[in-house]
Amino acid sequence: MASAHFLTLPHRALRRDRAIFAAAMAMETAHLLDDALLDPQHGATDLSGGVVAVAMGVIAVAAYGRLAVWARAVLAGLFGLAGIAGGLAAHVVHAVEDGPGGSDFTGFGHAAAGLALLALAAALALRREP
Repeated sequence: MASAHFLTLPHRALRRDRAIFAAAMAMETAHLLDDALLDPQHGATDLSGGVVAVAMGVIAVAAYGRLAVWARAVLAGLFGLAGIAGGLAAHVVHAVEDGPGGSDFTGFGHAAAGLALLALAAALALRREP
């Protein structure tokens, strides 16, 4: 009986900043999917918006590990600003004024992920190149 040989990807250690970025992007993507498919703002589901949200999250996480530290900081900062702006303006403020409902609950996570990404961007900006 012949033994099967499995091709394996090179082993790379998952660094903490990659794990934080991936988790925050997963939360932001989950919220965008919630907004597009489960609780759309204008009544009709937006399948193309959901596909774009997933593609954007997957591409950002896949590219993150291949970028230089300064580029990681910029990417995390941009997604962090988007998360804070979208989460706070559209969901947190709305929930405080009118009470939470619909996608406001994932909007809280979206804002928290934005804060985490901004903190990650600051930490990366202060890091020296390895």
